[in-house]
Amino acid sequence: MKSKSEQFADMQQRREKILEMIREDGTVTVKALTETFGLTEATLRSDLRMLQKQGFVQRYHGGATLMTGKQNTGAMLLERQTHLEEKEAIGRLAAQHIENGDTVIFDSGTTTTAITDAISHIRRLSVVTTAVNIALKLGGEPGINILLTGGTFKFPTLSTSGEKAASFFENVLAGKLFLATACISPRLGLSFPSETDIKVKLAMIKSASTVYVVADSSKIDKVSMFALPCDWSNIHYLITDSGISTAQVKAFEALGVKVLVAPLPLKRAM
Repeated sequence: MKSKSEQFADMQQRREKILEMIREDGTVTVKALTETFGLTEATLRSDLRMLQKQGFVQRYHGGATLMTGKQNTGAMLLERQTHLEEKEAIGRLAAQHIENGDTVIFDSGTTTTAITDAISHIRRLSVVTTAVNIALKLGGEPGINILLTGGTFKFPTLSTSGEKAASFFENVLAGKLFLATACISPRLGLSFPSETDIKVKLAMIKSASTVYVVADSSKIDKVSMFALPCDWSNIHYLITDSGISTAQVKAFEALGVKVLVAPLPLKRAM
């Protein structure tokens, strides 16, 4: 039997995972939590009450939603605004791999959004994306054709998701995919705090000739709850920042993944 300190640690870890799920999808139901964690509804309602008391979520009958949802959506702000300097560096490097005339898939997220901030050199481009903010950002640019998928709107990532979003890619042939991830590990692959986007990401990978995973170094050697079931042979490049270690680079390249490292500004590198 676990000690009280171990039980408390388990409870804290579970609540962190629940909050990650809500930050990914914007909302969660008690029913979905019972299926994920295999615990009673009473236990999980208690978790949601605590997260509400801490100011993270707003409870409703049968579930909870992210507290910042309405404010961030109205301002077109993505939920995860962390490691922005690293993501900007990754975005600049990734943009160098986009050429005039390319057909590109952009996944949603802050890192892929950073790529679109760095493609002013492109005059002709076809873009397929699940990201509403990316579609709006590029939609007015001359020479850039935008295809925005359908599906269920997820306000934390300002994106579409679900079966309709995944089916959109059935007839798409793209040269390059820039794929976001929550965590990436040489041993355990790509993983996410929610399974809602797994089918969409697999459909994107199937539609692209070359796949670039874009992830800042804080996500490396981390694991989340739901794994992306694809082989490393489907991933061609990892674009990350200079926080990656030499050992980590070797581990990915041993799997056949080419690692591209974006240097940080000198003030951060010193």
